[in-house]
Amino acid sequence: MIQNETIIAQVTCPGKSSVGILRVSGIYANQVAMKVLGKVPKPRFATYSKFFDKNKKVLDEGISLWFPAPFSFTGEDVLELQCHGSPFIMDLLMKRILCIKNIKIRIAQPGEFCQRAFLNGKIDLIQAEAIDDLINSETESVVRASLNSLHGSFSLYIQELTKKLIEFRTNIETSIDFSEENIDFDFNILVTSNFKQLNSEFLKIKSIVSEGSLIREAKKIAIVGPPNAGKSSLLNILSCRDRAIVTNFPGTTRDLLYEHINIHGISCEIIDTAGLRNTQDEIEKIGIQRSWQVIKNSDHILYVMDKTISLEDQKKLSMQFMKKISSYKIKEVTFILNKNDLVEDFFGIKKIGNLLFISISALTGQGIDILKQHLSNREINKSKESLFIARRRHIHQIDLSYCEFLKAQKDWLRYKNIELLAESLNIINKLLGEITGEFTSSDLLKRIFSTFCIGK
Repeated sequence: MIQNETIIAQVTCPGKSSVGILRVSGIYANQVAMKVLGKVPKPRFATYSKFFDKNKKVLDEGISLWFPAPFSFTGEDVLELQCHGSPFIMDLLMKRILCIKNIKIRIAQPGEFCQRAFLNGKIDLIQAEAIDDLINSETESVVRASLNSLHGSFSLYIQELTKKLIEFRTNIETSIDFSEENIDFDFNILVTSNFKQLNSEFLKIKSIVSEGSLIREAKKIAIVGPPNAGKSSLLNILSCRDRAIVTNFPGTTRDLLYEHINIHGISCEIIDTAGLRNTQDEIEKIGIQRSWQVIKNSDHILYVMDKTISLEDQKKLSMQFMKKISSYKIKEVTFILNKNDLVEDFFGIKKIGNLLFISISALTGQGIDILKQHLSNREINKSKESLFIARRRHIHQIDLSYCEFLKAQKDWLRYKNIELLAESLNIINKLLGEITGEFTSSDLLKRIFSTFCIGK
């Protein structure tokens, strides 16, 4: 797709730096090179250049890079100018280029370089979003997952699923075309086997995409348990600051406290909650209700108990809690036995039945490194299983596709209508195509690329 307008933007961060880079993309990029450099540089070579103003005076000197279409990031002619990173120099050079006569050139919109790369078939929509995720990454796991998406891992899953759906639909439509001829094959066997295979593929990708979403977003870790067990003290020591008020009075924490921390490269949102107990205090009741809501929506629960209570009471509390949350979709629960400093029985980490216990002292810090290692190991393991990063948009489209797939199964069992089945498969393909951008509205593209930074 050829754009009539040429665009320019600073691709390095604003402010003083050793180097500043301007990127020009479009059909007039070669004319910009001729005006500013006096020539078009050798393709794909770093060329030492002087940058001239309209009076042929030197504005600055640096490196120029020339990428002729279609062998560039955007698929268009691209010129990059690397000059000294003074904001004043960058501004002079930008104005110089924007004032060149007889060419259509303007400042790029946020994400417009990526958008042009997408429109010109250089990347798909998943890869474009992966670039944005990579730029905004804050942990190693997000970097690795974003790179996997950028290199096409996620796209390949969607393409393989789409390919199988197309093959299924082709077989169905072929059977429609030859339905009046003497061709003997069992429709039900064909349809049933394809439904079974596709259902397995959908469940697989739904699981992996769910994990990919967890990599992109901070893991929600809720600290819960009875009053005075040391929940707030645990929040403070994990966050390395006095975030929560700590007293000997039960019910001190009545509202939720959120703290974003990085545990061994894993982004986590730690939530301190009100102590779980029966109370007549109306304000405390509200806090406890909010605690249960957080429990329902968390990825990992740290249930804190006072280690000075009897083993029987520890077992009773842990079993009662597991029973209460049995209907919740909580991925991980770890029981924390706090106050090692009061009991000479430090065991680190151990499993009792199906329950995992970690022994700590939030006061002295004993066992905290073990807890952090446990939390990061669990998430790193998930990161290894997740081959790519996923956004909520992706999950939503896959869920819509799977719902349509289940509907197609029900409709087939009910009506045995081949035309209806073929149309349902076509709808599923279009829903999946919105993930990669094969079928995408201009409004969606505008919404996605508007969140990108200028220069990308």
